[in-house]
Amino acid sequence: MEWRMEDASRLFGTGFTYFYDLLAIELRNLEALGLAQQKMLEGMGVLAQRQAEILDGTIRRSLEVRPSTNGSTSPVDLAINQIGSLKTTMQESQANSNILSELAARSSGEVANILQSRMMAALDELKTALEKAVPEKPAAMPAALVHQPSAPQLSTPA
Repeated sequence: MEWRMEDASRLFGTGFTYFYDLLAIELRNLEALGLAQQKMLEGMGVLAQRQAEILDGTIRRSLEVRPSTNGSTSPVDLAINQIGSLKTTMQESQANSNILSELAARSSGEVANILQSRMMAALDELKTALEKAVPEKPAAMPAALVHQPSAPQLSTPA
């Protein structure tokens, strides 16, 4: 069997097609990374905005003058008001923490979904590209390429 020019063009044609397919996959991967970064930045923006709103509300509440409920300013009444204020602040802080955690988790989940979806698609695309590049049954190699010369036999004196 002799090696023909068609074999070389088929080999290089398949190689170029495979290279093009890999390049296209990589470009789609980069596009997905850009989208994931955009989502991450959007999520961080929403989180920062919500944190600023929480801080603003906390500062406003702390600067408010709260009159006592019965007009008395005894130390016991002040302590009771402070305890109530502290409990309210603790509850609000926990609620705000829950909101921030949920926003962060949602944003992270969106980014993870984008990246995972792209990875799954890239694996399918790579599989398809490999199937196109490598035929199911490899063509027989030319005998000149398959045959390995044996080591020379040394004659031994008898």
